[in-house]
Amino acid sequence: MKNLRLLLLEDLDHEAEDLISFLEKNEYEVIRVKNIQEAESEIKNRFFDVIILDIMINGRPEGIDLAQRLNKEGVNIPFLFLTSMQSRSIFDEAKLTNPLVYLLKPYNKLELLYSLELAIESYYQQSNSISFDTDNGVLSPKYLFIKHKRSVVKVDVEAINYIDVKEKYCNLQCDEGKYLVKLSLIKLKSMLNNNSFRQVHRNYLVNMKSIKEIYLEDNLIILKNGEKIPFSERYKHSFIKDNTIFR
Repeated sequence: MKNLRLLLLEDLDHEAEDLISFLEKNEYEVIRVKNIQEAESEIKNRFFDVIILDIMINGRPEGIDLAQRLNKEGVNIPFLFLTSMQSRSIFDEAKLTNPLVYLLKPYNKLELLYSLELAIESYYQQSNSISFDTDNGVLSPKYLFIKHKRSVVKVDVEAINYIDVKEKYCNLQCDEGKYLVKLSLIKLKSMLNNNSFRQVHRNYLVNMKSIKEIYLEDNLIILKNGEKIPFSERYKHSFIKDNTIFR
């Protein structure tokens, strides 16, 4: 599990400190910048999952300027405005940059967390792709964004050791924890679209990179962490066929 990395453009130290403290408690990694130049430098050298922009920076609407530059340069990172500016003209100008959310200060903590979650979901356009009672998730090619308790965490798809079925749920098993997803194994396999994951049983999907040993005669797979996975005859034939080492 990896924390979401967030870029914060905020020139006022006391406001930045309060916001950073709150976001870090909710499992975000926050990189704070004070102006456009610092922001552009960070964006060039790091990957960010989401950006929060204050509008007025050093007395100028640099937040809007940065949003315009991101759009012009094709930087595909979801962003939202968090500002004290209530002017209709400022809002209309900011709206043209297509932010995912426009929030006013002082912010409501729960509203901010929900807005960040919605920004990520809207960006990947998969708000209903994965859902379950206490959590929500969004799948990207490399990461699974999961609402965990009151925050959103980022799970590296490659860090999933295996997926098993629990009634109407799929259980995503990682070294650092597990996550229940209300989705069929077939649907999840299709969404992952990753050759590293192979179905070895009607109830199990295994990450090939997590396998330590395979006992074909015993229909058993041993993972690097010592867990044992059943290997059914139904899927063994295609598994052997696709892996030349067994021929």
